[in-house]
Amino acid sequence: MIDIEQFNSGNRICAFIRHGEKDVEKFSLTDIGRKNVINFSKLLLALQKPILIYTSPEDRCIETATIVSSTIGNNKYDYITSNYLGKPGIQVKNEIEYAKLTNLMKCREIFAEWKTGMHYDAMYNPTTIRTKILDFFTCTSINNGITLYISQSGTIACTGYSLGLVDYMVSDREWVDYLDGYILRL
Repeated sequence: MIDIEQFNSGNRICAFIRHGEKDVEKFSLTDIGRKNVINFSKLLLALQKPILIYTSPEDRCIETATIVSSTIGNNKYDYITSNYLGKPGIQVKNEIEYAKLTNLMKCREIFAEWKTGMHYDAMYNPTTIRTKILDFFTCTSINNGITLYISQSGTIACTGYSLGLVDYMVSDREWVDYLDGYILRL
């Protein structure tokens, strides 16, 4: 889980996190995943800062956003859905070519090859992603508060790498964990 202490400093805090633990067959959150999201949300609430939530349109991300929103005292559906965060994601340049890749490989395998300069027909290069994500954060984040962006692992890995903040590896223990990601202060 992302370190909640990192939310205590900064004027505009952008937290880009992965959704809660999902059931691999149903793609919805597990009971443990829901419980972890509630616990994470309570930690956010204790910070007593305004929180704006953006989410991928993926069901597991929307489920995570709904739990966070209702736990922190917002309206249950008080979040904004953005395709920049998934379906397809800010890193995807050509949805057709990217879909071909995902039919052949896991997300983390695509990411590993992308870091070496492959798949630029399907995905933007790191420099372009860096520009796009910084523009997105600048346009969407709130002053004197936390903007929470809920996405899936591939988008977090690509944007975090492009920003020079994280470099996830493809092994299970070194990949983007549930409710993990990165924090950027603007």
